[in-house]
Amino acid sequence: MRLWEYCSMKKQSVMDMDVRSSALGNGVLKKPVTNRLYQTSTMAALLDAVYDGETTLDELLQHGNFGLGTFNALDGEMIVTDGVVRQFRAEGLAAEVPGSLKTPFACVTYFEPEKTVTIDSPKTKETFEELVDSLLGNPNLFGAVRFTGEFQRVDTRTVFCQCKPYPHMLEVVKKQPTCTMENVMGTMIGFHTPVYMQGVNVAGYHLHFLSEDSKRGGHVTEYRLVRGKLEVASISDLEIQLPRTEQFAKADLNPESLSEAIRIAEGG
Repeated sequence: MRLWEYCSMKKQSVMDMDVRSSALGNGVLKKPVTNRLYQTSTMAALLDAVYDGETTLDELLQHGNFGLGTFNALDGEMIVTDGVVRQFRAEGLAAEVPGSLKTPFACVTYFEPEKTVTIDSPKTKETFEELVDSLLGNPNLFGAVRFTGEFQRVDTRTVFCQCKPYPHMLEVVKKQPTCTMENVMGTMIGFHTPVYMQGVNVAGYHLHFLSEDSKRGGHVTEYRLVRGKLEVASISDLEIQLPRTEQFAKADLNPESLSEAIRIAEGG
């Protein structure tokens, strides 16, 4: 190796370190805080057609590598696994997307399982949620959930890109595309939200699915598990970034029958 090549490589290495140090404000690479939920906007706002957000996916990934949400103009469902954002559009097919896209609603965390169990017998949606409830223990905390394994059946839905003036979410879901996958391997991830946080998020379980080949999935409405690995963690630390947009300022965030509207919108 010539001297000038060595010097050039050393200079580049120092520049890379400087960039990382500048981004963190010091010279030490900090380990991200795990099991801390970061959320953009609220479910009540999304329900009232606040479909345009200010947060880019690159910005979102600064707060977590595991999560779910949607995209501006309600252009499909989002899943975040291992720091990769994928978009499920109307046909239910998954695709990676650029970090410049924005989201009106998303939740992410750096997921670190606190409890892991093996599931070796079939479970319905109800019995699975009962198991997760028992593992989380405290119903008044948030929880992160990941199941990886075999599904006898998974029913998913996606939403499709909307045009202004935006229709209410309940009008959108009347026409939502749905998909049923049978005897499929994959990963189902999401969050448990306490009942008292209904409207801020989705009370109960909000789950998205990604097939093992990373090609299909969406928002989960029904499922039956066969076997696999379940990982959970409780979350007591929450940050919500509310939008400063005109849309959000005019939104009705406390409508009558909020819980029922969310139940219908989420396919519950």
